[in-house]
Amino acid sequence: PSGRFDPCAENTRNDTVARPASSSWHPAAMPQVTLIPSGQIFTAERNEPVLAAALRAGLNLPHSCKGGHCSSCRARVLEGSFDYPGEMPLGLTEDEAREGYALLCQARALTDLRVETREIRPAPDVEVKSLPCRIERMDRVADDVMAVFLRLPAVEELHFRPGQYLDVMLSEGRRRSFSIASAPADGRFLELHVRRASTSGFTGQLFDSLRAGTLLRIEGPLGQFWLRTESPRPPLMVGGGTGYAPLRAMLRQLIATGDRRPVTLYWGGRSEADLYEHAWLARLEHERPGFAYRPVLSGPQPPDAAGAAVRRGLVHEAVLADHPDLAGFDVYASGPPAMIEAIRTEFARHGLPREQLFFDSFDYAPDTLLRMKGAAAAR
Repeated sequence: PSGRFDPCAENTRNDTVARPASSSWHPAAMPQVTLIPSGQIFTAERNEPVLAAALRAGLNLPHSCKGGHCSSCRARVLEGSFDYPGEMPLGLTEDEAREGYALLCQARALTDLRVETREIRPAPDVEVKSLPCRIERMDRVADDVMAVFLRLPAVEELHFRPGQYLDVMLSEGRRRSFSIASAPADGRFLELHVRRASTSGFTGQLFDSLRAGTLLRIEGPLGQFWLRTESPRPPLMVGGGTGYAPLRAMLRQLIATGDRRPVTLYWGGRSEADLYEHAWLARLEHERPGFAYRPVLSGPQPPDAAGAAVRRGLVHEAVLADHPDLAGFDVYASGPPAMIEAIRTEFARHGLPREQLFFDSFDYAPDTLLRMKGAAAAR
């Protein structure tokens, strides 16, 4: 998928997961959420995810996919009632729910809440900004992937760490999130790799009607997914589809700064067309000492397929086949929720400490998912 879950889209509530109601419940007022232990307080609108309300208030709580899959935003609700827009999120087990945990990217406050979680301070060298920009050019790198180059105003700069993402602001408060595929050292243009997810939504317009010169508004940089250059352990990167984009930014920054640390990149896709920078990465493997490129394809192998260097199977399984003991690596994983969940589960069983796994889980926005389900049902 080309973006993360859009927390601002409207959802209809049906199933309810309740907690003991707070004594400070004010039915006519918007619920207040108090974070423990920081004591920070913010207001959540009706039917607004708690995480979205926190981000709107400038509080950066732990999160990644925003789609209820990755569990990064899991927190314990100490007091108050909440519900979900549908069934209990896949990223939360029944035992965790009984213990009072919730996924804040999906939970809607019914009453005032007291939530035990931590606030993540932004990187010290970046500032989140809302800026206008124009599409400088668009290059179609695959049938369903567009490289989009954005130009900022001449008087503005966007300082970011390679691996972070930005939001494209749409009408009615909607957002679409895309990882920055370029490195800070690449110059003024911001490069995004956008996979087409619809015919009528933003990505459909990007492929069909938007042109160079189109004005957009962005907000960023966002996220905690960046390369920890202070770590003594070699980075092992795992990308699925356009999850390659933030890893590309990290890799390009290392190249630009002359950093020669050993790096291994596993990039998974269904077909060879999904590995749209295969030639550059294969060439880089020969040119840059210490860099290893491992392409992996999960789709059926065509009869005339060439290139013995391309592995077959799931990308995380290829990593484990090569590295049965992961204790000595920092793993950076970016891609669809199913891949991230498999990595979180399986890599821990192969010795990877939790604090050495950094991930960015991509997912479709809910309105895009609805359109996709409707289109599939109509076939």
